[in-house]
Amino acid sequence: MKKNKLILLMILLSWSWTSTPNFINEALHYSVGFRYFSAGNATLSMTSDTLNDKMVYLLTSTVKTNSFLSKFYYIRDEIKSWLSFDNLSLIKTMQNIREGRYRRNHDALIIGDSLAVSKDRTLKLPGNVYDPIAFIYFLRQQKLIEGNQYTFFSYGPKKIKEIIVHITGKEMIKVPEGTHNCYKIEPVSKDGKPLLKNNGIMKVWLSEDSLHLPVKIEQNTKIGTMVMQLKSITN
Repeated sequence: MKKNKLILLMILLSWSWTSTPNFINEALHYSVGFRYFSAGNATLSMTSDTLNDKMVYLLTSTVKTNSFLSKFYYIRDEIKSWLSFDNLSLIKTMQNIREGRYRRNHDALIIGDSLAVSKDRTLKLPGNVYDPIAFIYFLRQQKLIEGNQYTFFSYGPKKIKEIIVHITGKEMIKVPEGTHNCYKIEPVSKDGKPLLKNNGIMKVWLSEDSLHLPVKIEQNTKIGTMVMQLKSITN
């Protein structure tokens, strides 16, 4: 009898693990490239941390060009985002951006859901705001259905954008890590203006399994379409 109960408990624990992704200590490693050449590497990693004596997620995203491309267009980006354990909304951000001649250092703290305070300005907020990459993790927790859409407020150093995220279809995507059936995710600005600088758009492919891994990410940049492809996972 005890053996049967133990087996049942193990099955339930296994089911709970696979039905909801566990992000803590997960690191996703990507190759970064453009149409004809390799450009560098990127990493998305999630750990736990404390902020004001509360447990939070810490999401770190990095992009680094290789030695060849750095001669022409140098990229060294690192963004740290502290996120609510409840809904992954943004609590604090530290951004260190180096892209060609462009430089940005930006730190901000979210106070409640009404103000974002940084050295340069104070922004009024319409409610919870999200780091755009963190919203990918929010989607990973959802039961995705083709045709559904989600709306969120994206935090930026100068303004808040309302973003609509469409699940536009399904595609089979092959990346160095493997081949996955994926949901295609396309975010757009509600006001119709470009989502990113340089008239940039973004597309994300999340695996159709319970982990909803961000298998591939495309983003328009000043020098063309940058493609991030998942090459390995550590946790």
